[in-house]
Order: sequence, then structure tokens, then C-alpha cells
Amino acid sequence: MKLENGALKADGSAYSAEEIKEQNDFIDLVAKINREQNANMISKEDAQKMVEDAIEAIEATNVELKAQADKLYKAQVKQGLEMQQKMNVGAVKTMRQSLTEAFETVKDQIDAIVKNGGKQSAPLVIKSAITMQSDNTIGAGATHFNLTQSTGVISTLRKRILTYLANVSPLNLDPTRPYANWIEETDEQGTPIFIGEGDTKTQVSVKYEEKEKKAKKIAVHGKVSTEMMRYLPNLIAYIENNMMKRVDIVTEDQLFNGNDTGDNLAGLIPYATTFDGGVGVKAGAGLVGLVDKPTYADVIRAAVLQVQNSYGQATGFYVDTDILALMDTEKDDFGGYVLPPFKSVDGTTVAGVKLIPTTALAGTSFEFVGGDLSAINVGFTDAMNIQIGLDGNDFTKNLKTIIVEQELVQFVSANDTQVLVKGTFAAAKTLIEAVALP
Repeated sequence: MKLENGALKADGSAYSAEEIKEQNDFIDLVAKINREQNANMISKEDAQKMVEDAIEAIEATNVELKAQADKLYKAQVKQGLEMQQKMNVGAVKTMRQSLTEAFETVKDQIDAIVKNGGKQSAPLVIKSAITMQSDNTIGAGATHFNLTQSTGVISTLRKRILTYLANVSPLNLDPTRPYANWIEETDEQGTPIFIGEGDTKTQVSVKYEEKEKKAKKIAVHGKVSTEMMRYLPNLIAYIENNMMKRVDIVTEDQLFNGNDTGDNLAGLIPYATTFDGGVGVKAGAGLVGLVDKPTYADVIRAAVLQVQNSYGQATGFYVDTDILALMDTEKDDFGGYVLPPFKSVDGTTVAGVKLIPTTALAGTSFEFVGGDLSAINVGFTDAMNIQIGLDGNDFTKNLKTIIVEQELVQFVSANDTQVLVKGTFAAAKTLIEAVALP
């Protein structure tokens, strides 16, 4: 209740005009607050509806968030797949994968030939887009379905594991011109010297000579029945594990020991320089006559020195498998295993250079060959080519002739032959063995 002028306090004294104004202003403020609170009050029904509306809004938001999350997840999966595909572009395929993909591209033609009783108007050509190297020429296993499917297994003949091409320098050759071309520096003239101001500079020169070597072809053929063409795994198994593997083994033999005459390749062994005890082009002492009781590892160390003294960097040596086994079991005079400080515990590395086991040196009269393997250049004019067609009386016998062929070249520049070393361990040990004092 508001106060009026002349209103009295409890003690009987009168309110001043200022006190009356302050009291009435306070009463007005309280009344205003009460009105606003009453205006904001809602009924129970309205409150319940507000709660229900809020729940619906939250559920709708959750649905939208879930949809956005699903959309983001699918986008991430797609991005991951695309990234994986990009990562796989250039990944090495096994021979089995490559052959299967190649044959799938001509499957319709194969089905048409089989349906037509083996008749075909032109050879069926399949190119396997694969480069022969250690991780895909070994094969993906020997398990296939045979014609009767009695066991599901085709037991392939054991053949040599290929190691050569995984360690040399690859080349790209134009199939229309199967020649490898390179340039060699020869006949250096003039000697650079330090000179004073105004002095005449020394003239130097070098001669460049173009060199080339023609690619050589290796090819084989075999016979299969038209019926066998129905069973693609069997056909691929025959081509991969027999025909192609046999071609690759002979190819590796030539890469090691070809004599570069007629249709033969130029092999690594004829290119390489005979072991000289580490002397090399530097023409120093090397390790000749300086090693007490030389071991197999000492020979490799001297061969590495020979490469270094010929201004190369040794990266690997192909070593006969028997010798590597002897190196692992070598013992000293007290029966303890020999492990020089420059040899890895697993025996695969000596003086920082890897030893590559191979059976391809059998029959070559050499037990090790290698050095700076980057000096070896090998190139294929095209992927291994496979043709299926008719030959002679194949039609009357319901047979197909399969041809497998490849064309390649290998060369080492004349300037690089000194960084490739070959030899036998017995002769090498004799050369570096220290001369006994009288």
C-alpha cells in the first residue's frame, strides 16, 4: 500500500517527502516484478507440451547427426579404397596374378574356340605384363585344380629359384627397335692444373663413342588339348610352372654365362674381371700375400677391395650355394665358428656387401661373381608373349600349340668391367695368403 503525504511512522513521527517517494517507488517495483512473473507462468499442459517438443527436437537432431556420421564414414571408406588403389598401382604382381588377368581379357575368345570345336581363324595372343625378377618368377605355389579334381593338387617339378634380375639395373627398350644404345667415354686428353692469374688454362678433352647391342629372343612351344582350355587354372599352371619357368631358367643361364656369339646373350661372367687380390685399377698392393690363413670371407673382402680400387662401389656377389654353406660352418683351429668382424651374424653380408646364393654358377668354373651390380644393364623389349594357335596336324588331334617367348639384352660398358669381379675361392685364397717366414 502506497504512502500519502502526512503519513506517520510507528513512533508517531511523520514521513518526509523523500522517504514517501522511496517507499512508493519500491512498492511499484515489487508490483511490476509480480506482473512479469505472472505473465511468464504457463499451465501444466503447456509445460508438458514444451517437454515433448524438446524431446522430438533432440531425436530429430540425433537422426540428422547419425545420417551425417554415416555419410562421413562412407566417404572415409571410399577415400581409403581410392588411396589403397593408388598405393597398389606399381605394386609387384605375382606371375599367377598377371597371367590370370591376361587370360581373363581373352576368356571370351577361348570360350568361342572351345564352343567351335577348337576352330579358330587367327592365333590367340596373350601378353603377360610382368617383368622377370626374384619376387615373381618363383611362382605363387603349386596348388591348382586338375582335370579330374581328385586331389586338387598339381605337383610341379622342382626348378631353380631365380635371383639374377632383382639385383641389376633395368632398361626400357622400344619393341620396334630391339637395340640397347649407350655412349662410352674414351681417350681423355689434357691434365687439369692450378694456375695463376692471367695464365693460360689447360685444355682437356674426351672422346665419346656410341655403342649398341641387339636384343636376343628365346622361345619355346608346347601342346595342350582343346579340352584343357576349359580349365583356366590348369592352363595357367602349365604355362607358368613349366613353360615360362624353363624359359626363365635358360635366360638366367645366359645372363650369367652367355658368350655373345650368334643368338646368345652377353653374359656377366665374360664381362667380369678375374680376381686379383684387391689390386684393381689403383694398382696398389691390395691384399696379395698379406692375409694369414685366409677364409672364404677374406676372399670376399679382397674382392670388395678390388672393386673399390677400381673406383666402384660393391653392392653384391652371386655365390655358389655350396660355398655359402661352407662359410656358415667354417671353424677355427679350436673348433669354434668363424665370425669375422666384417661379416653379419646371418652370413648374408660381408664387408657391407650382400651375398646372393645361386645354383646358376654350377658348371661355369666360377664360384663367385659380382661387385658393383649397378654396372649390369638388362632390358626387355616387351612383356613375355604367349600365343595359342594351330600347328601342323593339331586340328585333327584336337590340340593347341602354345608359344612362349621373350626378347632381352644385357650389356656392361667397357668402362665398368673392372668393377665386376669373378673367381674361385681356392685360387683366391692362394693369392692373398701370407707367405710363411723361413
